[in-house]
Amino acid sequence: MCLDSSPSALEAVFPSHPKSFANTFNPGQNIINATMSTASISLPVLTIPLYYILAIYPHGHASVIASKGNPKQLDNRNPKSSTMADSLRKRLSARELAAYERAESCHRNHLENMPLFVAAVLVGLLAEQRAGEGAIGLSAFCTGWMVIRILYTANYIVTETQQWSYLRSLLYFAGTGWAFLTFYRAATVLGN
Repeated sequence: MCLDSSPSALEAVFPSHPKSFANTFNPGQNIINATMSTASISLPVLTIPLYYILAIYPHGHASVIASKGNPKQLDNRNPKSSTMADSLRKRLSARELAAYERAESCHRNHLENMPLFVAAVLVGLLAEQRAGEGAIGLSAFCTGWMVIRILYTANYIVTETQQWSYLRSLLYFAGTGWAFLTFYRAATVLGN
């Protein structure tokens, strides 16, 4: 089976666009160089893996607390088991255990909110594709979401008092509200 790599065959698969693969492809040329030379990075798309990295950080922080800096102290065979929790209660001070639990709760909260964030980014990209880049403020939302969630993470991990926990709740609702606003803005664009 022979693949047709003529310009007309490529144009049929990759429609004409200034940054399209078809307009930059030259048989024999390195495909990665051909596409990367004309590509720019989408901040909204890039924030998805960045947010995932942020979501994993508190779990790593909790692991350091649980192992007291010695990874050999962790039994990784079933890290979420009740025996692991019992072991931590025996090994850690009350303050260390509370810090461990806060870090793990922060990690879970990030993962629970990831579908909301990813959906807002994808719907926002669709809306801005139709209405034009910046039409619904997607880049501002993505940047703001990351800033809010970084502050949320720092607050969650270091806060030991009830008073400062209210700031964490405020940050949570600010980010969630902004995501809902992004959905609304995208819906108004896509509904027309």
